[in-house]
Amino acid sequence: MWYKIDYNKLAALYLPTFLRKEGLVAFLQALIKPIDSLYYLWYNWRIENIYKVEHTGQVCSLRGSLNDKFDPQQRRIYIGNGLEREPFYIFTEAENQEVWLYTEMEDDIIWLYTDDETSDSGYDFIVWVPQELYDTQIFGLRAHIEFYKTGGKHYTILIIP
Repeated sequence: MWYKIDYNKLAALYLPTFLRKEGLVAFLQALIKPIDSLYYLWYNWRIENIYKVEHTGQVCSLRGSLNDKFDPQQRRIYIGNGLEREPFYIFTEAENQEVWLYTEMEDDIIWLYTDDETSDSGYDFIVWVPQELYDTQIFGLRAHIEFYKTGGKHYTILIIP
């Protein structure tokens, strides 16, 4: 392709055949080194930009790019809906009653959730990340999500339970 250039080989190929000695080729490669390092920077920049263009704010694409960048081995980051669970109301605080929901024989378990998990807090999606990523990479996560998310969407980052 037009963008894959080996400048060391190109410098040797542009030399006339009778001048292709080891010392002269090494000297030309030393002269070409700044151009080669600029080319290396440009090539990596090109690959990063192609990656950015190929990914969007869709859930599957955003989850993939987050896992590629922040958790490439275990891929534990996932994205959930903003309203996770329907709230279960026992009683209001003003009623000040004791809670008797089931007898001992029924043995049903009721799970109580936090406000972030139940209430419609205005978040369109929730990004679930492991504790160690939340502690060390929170600003990088926010910047990455802000870059890819669709305009007008609201999100929060929570720790995987």
